[in-house]
Amino acid sequence: MADEDSGEDRTEEASEQRREQFREDGQVGQSRDLVAALALLAATGALYASAQWSFRGLWSLFEAFFGEGMDHATRDWTIESLGKMLGFVMRVFFYVMAPVSIATMLVGIVSNIAQTGFLWTTKPLEPNLEKLNPMNAIGRIFGVDGIVDLVKAILKFIVVGAVLYPTLMSLFRDSGTLWSLESGQIASSLGHHIIRLLFSVGLALLVLSALDFGFQKFRYEQKLKMTKQEAREDRKQSEGNPQIKGRIRSMQRARASRKMVDAIKKADVVVTNPTHIAVALVYDRENMLAPRVVAKGADFMAERIKKIARENGVPCVENVPLARALFKAIKIGQLIPRDLYNAVAEVLAYVYRLKGKML
Repeated sequence: MADEDSGEDRTEEASEQRREQFREDGQVGQSRDLVAALALLAATGALYASAQWSFRGLWSLFEAFFGEGMDHATRDWTIESLGKMLGFVMRVFFYVMAPVSIATMLVGIVSNIAQTGFLWTTKPLEPNLEKLNPMNAIGRIFGVDGIVDLVKAILKFIVVGAVLYPTLMSLFRDSGTLWSLESGQIASSLGHHIIRLLFSVGLALLVLSALDFGFQKFRYEQKLKMTKQEAREDRKQSEGNPQIKGRIRSMQRARASRKMVDAIKKADVVVTNPTHIAVALVYDRENMLAPRVVAKGADFMAERIKKIARENGVPCVENVPLARALFKAIKIGQLIPRDLYNAVAEVLAYVYRLKGKML
């Protein structure tokens, strides 16, 4: 990663390679406050939906504790009785908390994936000594993100306080009449106030976290932007260093040139234009169905082909129509088409006669 404090303006849009690098490092645009707000609303909804079941479980727990538990208090406790009581408490607690825990977990997973997509990386868990640097910590506290976190904390305190105040005042006003009610009515009234309180706080936090999500996405896009120098380095990495690419192309050309020279040396004939085109052919009657083009070129390359052929005793035959047809229609390595068999056969027959061979 390039230094974020290089001082150079970040005006270049982030490349896909930079985005992938940020994701691998665990840096994504997301709002943790949004996850927390949705989880709170999900837990409250699950608690409201399972209220009767949950309160029955709690009530049975209280009855067991104050009934059977108090009865045991007059006798000696045994390991067996303690184990039964502990197991009962754990079962009731699990059944009461299961809806809330499952709803919170599912909403937390879904809300995270909705913000960032599926992401699995252990990079943020790797030791990083830079995080222990006091100067970096001070920079984070007094930097833009630190100031934003402070403003968010103040806003959350104000908004949650504004939401809590009327609900708590309503509960305070009703508290005088609660003690005259039966225990079930008291539990129902308290549960109603608690659910109302949690929903109100959750909705208020959801509004704040939605604003925070927009801000976090904006900040993330700003961090992704690159300086001109970083953009150049990124292009070098993604497209390859031009010097290295040039070297590779040079090596490929040299290798192709050596292969062409070897092919021309083994050719049976070179058909010429005579000056602008040259096509080298090879034919093995026992192993080939038809003659094959092993090299071809125009202008400078044609002259080079003819030079190599002359140096290695390969005959050059001038045939303008055939040379043009071969050059235009056939790629290097291909067999000649059927419509050129006769023309090529005449050239090969002429070459074999020159060499004293029989076609």
